[in-house]
Amino acid sequence: MQTSDIIGGEKSCQHCVTMPANAFQEGVCASEAIAVALASSFAVEIPKLPFPLLLDRPIVLSSGQRLSVHPETVIHMMDGCGGIMVRNANPADGRIHPLPAQRLDHDMLVEGGIWEESPYRVSPNDPNAVIQSFGSSNRRFIDSTGREIDPTGAVGDGGHLLGVFFFCNARNLTIRNVTIRRGDFYGILIAGCDHFIIEDIDFDHHKKDGVHINGPSSYGVVRRMKGKTGDDFVALNAWDWGLSAVTFGPIHHIFVQDIDCTGDEIRLLPGRKLFEGGAALDCDIHDCHFSHIRNAYCFKLYQQPNCHNDLTGWNDKSPIPGVLQDITFEDVELNAITAVGLGEVKVTALFEICADCDRISFNDIRIALPLSDFRAAGMRVVEVGPKSSTWKRGFTDPTMWAELFDPELICTAKNLSFKNITFAGQPCSDEQAIVGCHRLQPNPDYPNTTPKGGTGYGVLGAVTIC
Repeated sequence: MQTSDIIGGEKSCQHCVTMPANAFQEGVCASEAIAVALASSFAVEIPKLPFPLLLDRPIVLSSGQRLSVHPETVIHMMDGCGGIMVRNANPADGRIHPLPAQRLDHDMLVEGGIWEESPYRVSPNDPNAVIQSFGSSNRRFIDSTGREIDPTGAVGDGGHLLGVFFFCNARNLTIRNVTIRRGDFYGILIAGCDHFIIEDIDFDHHKKDGVHINGPSSYGVVRRMKGKTGDDFVALNAWDWGLSAVTFGPIHHIFVQDIDCTGDEIRLLPGRKLFEGGAALDCDIHDCHFSHIRNAYCFKLYQQPNCHNDLTGWNDKSPIPGVLQDITFEDVELNAITAVGLGEVKVTALFEICADCDRISFNDIRIALPLSDFRAAGMRVVEVGPKSSTWKRGFTDPTMWAELFDPELICTAKNLSFKNITFAGQPCSDEQAIVGCHRLQPNPDYPNTTPKGGTGYGVLGAVTIC
């Protein structure tokens, strides 16, 4: 077995252990057998099995290790994994202070397998102190003013939302040729990682973000993915909510290619993180490229506060809109428009921006609808400005409702360029249909009608259409 397909592979694989099929028994947990195999070799292969392989704790990969699973073998999470089925050996907690530049784990690969059933609210059976802290409600939560808040009971049992594949504070890693099925956690959570490849991923009835990347992360390729998650198919969250982010920081040089996401969203979330003691970290997103994207209903390029703020009295939001710079969207095909998206949020554009943007390019954007139908739906290709949306949570009592966004934000988008924008195959250079900005107004009739509105607005700078 060669290690050259691991990014920057260090040729540390001395030999490969191919586990025999009789090493596993139907209905018997396989965690210990896999751990023993990994302890004896840097490379482990799991063959095709006629029954699901059971895990009661995460598979842990150390530097230089690889795990290969037959593509038809099913791996099923038991209570105890805490939402994680594969992780690196030395994750770090970046919630209280920024991560150091040095990455603790390196040169790892996981491939193959059908990884299914990551139920929410499962307690972690993991000796790692960082994983235990993510799975506990006994953690410190710092809001956007630097104030410490008790997070107990905010979401379920207080456990963090992690990933079926969780790699944190690592470099030179590959995840490929896997199916993630019926999960309640992020499919793949990358946090504070550099030089990685995520490719050939299939999401089968998944229920949370597909690939969720927290900063500081850079020089990554995410490509050839398909399926449906019902949430953010790909999320670059440099800033993120205090109940889900495990690290914070800039994201740059990420290439997202060959995506067919069947009506999901794609998100870019910049901002600024304030740590305990008032230290600030700008969480910009820059030099990222998205190409050959199919069937996303919306690209979300906006800062979004924690949706639980109104319910908890927190102020978990970025104090600034955040910065997006040198981002390219190319070869994007949109076959349908959606008036109302996830969380009953009204969708007004295919690319919604509420961040301070500079040098954003939109090249070869193909909308299947005729321009007249697009206009009749009140849509634009790109719209700049804040959002307001009322989350009723099923209640008729307005005191139980919440605002999902920050309707007071002011953002500026400049140096936007558009090339080869088409509707039903016909080229379009109509600026009114392609790009615009809006100003919110307070709704004097709230709560009889929603949303509540606000006073935020978008500012549009230089635009080039050709």
